[in-house]
Amino acid sequence: MTDPSNLDAAAYIALARAEIEADAERLRRQDPELARRERELERAWVDVAPPGAAGEQRELLLDRAERLSMIDVDAPIGSRPGVRHVKGAIRKGTYWYLRYVTDQMNALTNVLVRLLRRLDDRLTEVEGTFGLGDADALIDPPAQPSRAVSQAIATVVNEGPAVVLSCGEGSVVAALQDRGLSVVGVDRDPLRILEGVKSGLDLRVGDPRRHLGDLAEHSIRTLVLVGFVEDLAPAAAWNLVMEARTAVSAGGVVVVVASDPAEREPVERDLRQGRGLAPVTWAHLLERAGAETQQLEVNDPRYRTVVSGRFG
Repeated sequence: MTDPSNLDAAAYIALARAEIEADAERLRRQDPELARRERELERAWVDVAPPGAAGEQRELLLDRAERLSMIDVDAPIGSRPGVRHVKGAIRKGTYWYLRYVTDQMNALTNVLVRLLRRLDDRLTEVEGTFGLGDADALIDPPAQPSRAVSQAIATVVNEGPAVVLSCGEGSVVAALQDRGLSVVGVDRDPLRILEGVKSGLDLRVGDPRRHLGDLAEHSIRTLVLVGFVEDLAPAAAWNLVMEARTAVSAGGVVVVVASDPAEREPVERDLRQGRGLAPVTWAHLLERAGAETQQLEVNDPRYRTVVSGRFG
């Protein structure tokens, strides 16, 4: 047996964990009821655990799928006198049949989980090969709208409630609020919205796409899309326009603030290649979705055109 006094802290912890797990496995084999209770706790944890609570989310979900894929035929029989014996007799009488069925189910789920892991490995390889998602760590988010752009948006928006995705520090939210509109801003970065929150703006942390998808149909009058739209591919941009059309009510306005990819600086052009659409293309998509569009020229070095579409 290893002498713990000769181990450093990390090795001692590893040894203690191994001994605990070995002892737990021994108890599981001695008492099937304990093993069942452990599986019940695992199922309960799956229902209530927040994403990533016990590790990296992707691996955590795969591990849980693998553990929960095994169907157990040893139903608990309880501890009440009499009832326990009756349940035990029923379990013995039906065991042969349930075991036959669950063996087939377990074989199927085992294959499905293995295929899921193989699919996950292949997707990870594809992402690594094409560098999907890596550009976000190599380049800053798109610049926030200047005061000139925010004021231009305010000139084409006159009704609330309004939602700004993504809001950044809240310059667009402030401009719309100054016009008396009820407006909410959403941004992924809690640090970016901090100053705006301190100044009294209604800015919230969240994923802009998810927030848009969670809006009830025809629940807002104005939707402003800025920032994150410059990282969308054409198909994703079209889906966004369709979601926007669903979110705004009749007569509502969707405003898109985006730079022209052809005018990007070399580094940004390379790292955002294939992502983002020119203002004229956004106008085209809004028109295809049934909006009457307007393109407002702005004196701004990046966002030279603000596109708005009003849905009838």
